[in-house]
Amino acid sequence: MVTCVHGDETSGWEAVQKLKKSGIEIKKPLKIILANEKAFEAGERFLDIDMNRVFPGNPESDRYEERVAAELVEEIEDMNFIDLHSTASREAPFAIVEHPSDEQLEMLKSTGIEKAADMTHVGAKNPELEFVGVEVSEQLEDPAEDAFQVLKNFLAAEGVIDREYERSDPELFEVYATEEGEGYEFLAKNFEKVEEGEIFARKPGDEKAADEAFYPVLMSTDGYDEIIGFKAKKRDI
Repeated sequence: MVTCVHGDETSGWEAVQKLKKSGIEIKKPLKIILANEKAFEAGERFLDIDMNRVFPGNPESDRYEERVAAELVEEIEDMNFIDLHSTASREAPFAIVEHPSDEQLEMLKSTGIEKAADMTHVGAKNPELEFVGVEVSEQLEDPAEDAFQVLKNFLAAEGVIDREYERSDPELFEVYATEEGEGYEFLAKNFEKVEEGEIFARKPGDEKAADEAFYPVLMSTDGYDEIIGFKAKKRDI
């Protein structure tokens, strides 16, 4: 289990603390990694460069996140793991996969989450890594509790803890394009279809209309500095 690839996304680490305090018995070996420790301690997303954009990293780099990314890959390259994040999007929790294998898709079902984005287009992680990312919403009342509930469900479904769980049959949305733009208000809803011609974002003096139907993924008003988010299409699992 990986938390805090982005140091200011603390809900995953807080969920781990809830697990430790819960008294739930861990039945199988479980590795817990606080990935970007220095950024976490500083309360920053990253110190030198976005760690989620530099995998597989470089152990000889002058940039902290590139060195840590290389160390992390060495730790987890032969493991199945979930990567806990938080997002500015209210339409969460949802899951993220890249280059999804059959094994990853089974792990995805173990989260109990109903919607997932295939982010292979963005390509943040190594194709060889077997992982499922989990995004909980920073906009809701208690993102750490949301992360804790997903974590418990996943660990139970994977046989790590003994408790009831649900396996989902999630919808999968394949990201195919990045929507550029700064300062736009996002008007649509993530994972809900935007029809051709529909206005989905605006700022003073400009509006963005869809030139084709698509599904927004990780789109928000405040989530990114230079992009609104991503466009996706539905695909079968």
